[in-house]
Amino acid sequence: MSPQPSTARADLHCHSTASAIATLGVQRAVGLPECATPPAEVHALAKRRGMDFVTITDHDTIAGCLAIADHDDVFLSVELTARFRGQPQAVHVLCWGITPEDHEWLQAHADDVERCAEELHAREITCALAHPFYAVAAPLTPAHRRRLARLFPVWETRNGARAPELNAPAALYIETCGGTGVGGSDDHAGVDIGRTWTTTPAAGCPGEFLAHVRGGLAEPGGEQGGAAKWAHAAIAIAARTLGLADDGPPPDPQRVMALVQSFMVDADTRGGDAAADVGPQDGRALLRAYLDAVGLGDVDLPALLDHLQADDFEHDTLFRRARREHERRLSVTVDRVIGAAQSGTGYAEAARSLFDAALPTLPYAPAAAFLARERAKLARPGQEHPRVALVADGVGGMHGVTHTLDELRGRGVPGFDVEVVGTDPHVDRRLPAVREVDVPFYAGLQVGVPGMPAIVGALADGSYDLVHVCTPGPAGIAAAVIARLMDLPVVGSYHTELAAYAGLRAGDPRLEAGVRAAMSAFYGRCDVVLSPSEESDLALRELGIDDRRVGRWDRGVDLERFRPQLRDPARALGSPAGRVNLLYAGRLTREKGADLLADTFLRAREAEPRLHLCLAGGGPEEQQLRERLGDAATFLGWLEGEELARAYASADVFLFAGRTDTFGQVLLEAQASGLPVVAVDEGGPRGIVRGGATGILRPPEPQALADAVLSLVRAPRWAAALAERARGDVAARTWEASLGRLAVGYRTALAGHAAGAESLERAA
Repeated sequence: MSPQPSTARADLHCHSTASAIATLGVQRAVGLPECATPPAEVHALAKRRGMDFVTITDHDTIAGCLAIADHDDVFLSVELTARFRGQPQAVHVLCWGITPEDHEWLQAHADDVERCAEELHAREITCALAHPFYAVAAPLTPAHRRRLARLFPVWETRNGARAPELNAPAALYIETCGGTGVGGSDDHAGVDIGRTWTTTPAAGCPGEFLAHVRGGLAEPGGEQGGAAKWAHAAIAIAARTLGLADDGPPPDPQRVMALVQSFMVDADTRGGDAAADVGPQDGRALLRAYLDAVGLGDVDLPALLDHLQADDFEHDTLFRRARREHERRLSVTVDRVIGAAQSGTGYAEAARSLFDAALPTLPYAPAAAFLARERAKLARPGQEHPRVALVADGVGGMHGVTHTLDELRGRGVPGFDVEVVGTDPHVDRRLPAVREVDVPFYAGLQVGVPGMPAIVGALADGSYDLVHVCTPGPAGIAAAVIARLMDLPVVGSYHTELAAYAGLRAGDPRLEAGVRAAMSAFYGRCDVVLSPSEESDLALRELGIDDRRVGRWDRGVDLERFRPQLRDPARALGSPAGRVNLLYAGRLTREKGADLLADTFLRAREAEPRLHLCLAGGGPEEQQLRERLGDAATFLGWLEGEELARAYASADVFLFAGRTDTFGQVLLEAQASGLPVVAVDEGGPRGIVRGGATGILRPPEPQALADAVLSLVRAPRWAAALAERARGDVAARTWEASLGRLAVGYRTALAGHAAGAESLERAA
């Protein structure tokens, strides 16, 4: 005789086709039921996975369980939706070993959870509070949970559909406050039945098993959930319901993205109207595209279910397969996008390629969003300030942006917790990059291209309230799209005239027009666009951005760091006596006016041989400038900290020839250092320099700028007066004031987003 088992096991939370009515509007629109597993299959799979006893806990119905009630190892159960009387809060109560009469009574009194609990205990019905920290309706308060702990000594502490961190609060509550924890798969798709369970001492019948649970002799075991499991459940339900026939058109990008967004926004909302803009054909198209991407496009439904139900199947393995295919396609897409940028053609093909690259991982995005919101609900009570994900590209190579982010991270944004996200080392939350690519027409600048799961995971795991896209690069664009899908407010900041950069670099007006259209689309989807100057306001208006969505975020300057007292020409510039030093600081690139800078200096030097040009920075035009300027210039390289501040203070005139800057941070630093400035009368400098009062603004012509430089050199008292007034102007441009204006932009975006949501609710 074989030894008797010492324990008994059952999956105490699973569903069948009797849980037919989908609670999500978008789920109904696509044609998906709440569950699609036949009761007989539930029983067979549970037994195959080693369950001694079997039950089905459908939502407020026992029809599924009655279909298998002729088995001796089955006990009748239900997942009861019960409400706090007269309140919007509701909970799910797992009721095991009931009779049809018990079920009828419970449904009749489901509006009073306290009365239901009393009756369950009076009838000695084993019951438990399901997923205690999940908001079935209105969020539960601590007072509700304290009352529930008294009503239900048994809690579900291991729900197989919920991530470990979402199960942990219930487990901790039971451990610290006393009670019994149980487990169940909460399976809706016929994939994970019996992979999560409750274990008790050996039991000869269902009644004895349930008595052990009621007596506290039970422990949960088996798998917990996650985004991959959640997504695969949806895929299995869709396959069972919609079928796998390849008889329709390929996925339509707009409709599929609308479908994904609906799931991402509504995945944790029970109830609601069916989404009108998507249908079963969209769900079927996305399902087919996903299965093709992961190598399952040729299987029929039985083979797909066999794969998902196999004993050696792992959700993470299938997810990794989808992610690898996504990354492979994304790498190909990057090459196509670069080719389109360089040739000015092929944008439509590149856009379609980008959508195709996203397809393998699209089903996982709503799952990540759902888990993110669940985590956020748990984190909210202890959160002091709204959280912001500031997403930036090329942080290490874009020095103006890098310095701004350094100040932001060091000083903080009042009233907000900001985390810098990107693919570079110089961030708070680093994203893995599928590819590192050179930016076309911008030699020396590389940006990382993150995969979609990385962006979704970062925005989901961070429990952010707002996304600030700092640059329209790969990470910024992807973050803006995902934030929109997650219904998070988006703030965009306008740092550079990318369209003008592209036009200057490529010499192709078609490329400039294409970049301008892309920027219009990028900033047009932001709730608030932060502009650094009035000139940038005009540029945004030309892109079609409504003035009402444009806010101000200029930059600050550290007056303790940049000050005239650091003047030391010999030490900072290697300058002999009698030399007049012009200084330029920044990237040495065509779009920063490298050619105009050299032309201006050489003309001025013809009239004043004492002039010497010092360049603090580097870039693709450096070698060309070295050849043109020879001994008349000193290349200082990139300077940081006190070295940079000392270079500013040690020069005699600051020359700025860039025409595409939206602000001109270096002008502030020069003025704070007591340096008179000459700049082009365009773009950002107009908002910093008061022509004739705090500096000189001239048209972007070599002779005009050279004459301005010479006028300062020949009138040192006037130059000193301009510098003094400029330093007075910048005294009010502190980083604290700048970051305060950034906080205003964040609050505006949050308030506008909330108002929009309220108006939509009223309209519905």
